[in-house]
Amino acid sequence: MKKSRRGMRIALLGAGLAVVAPLLCATTASATDYAPTCVTWKTDYWKSRIEVTNNCSTTQRVKLVIKFAGDGDCKVYAPGQRHDHYSISSRVDRLERC
Repeated sequence: MKKSRRGMRIALLGAGLAVVAPLLCATTASATDYAPTCVTWKTDYWKSRIEVTNNCSTTQRVKLVIKFAGDGDCKVYAPGQRHDHYSISSRVDRLERC
């Protein structure tokens, strides 16, 4: 009786690992590549506008990830360049490289 319970526990543990292992691998494979901190954004809530500015010394390719709305397009920013993004939701979650 004890051997069958132990065998069942081992089988359940193996099945659990088989389910969880792919999820762990998928999480590490899709890690977010954040934009450098020298690329900044400023939000104007009244105009639903987000101003993204590249304060880096090099050209950057970034996109806005916006809460409760579609993400921004991938844009190329030369050093010192600014783009305005208009969205229904102007709540920025993060900037990502693209």
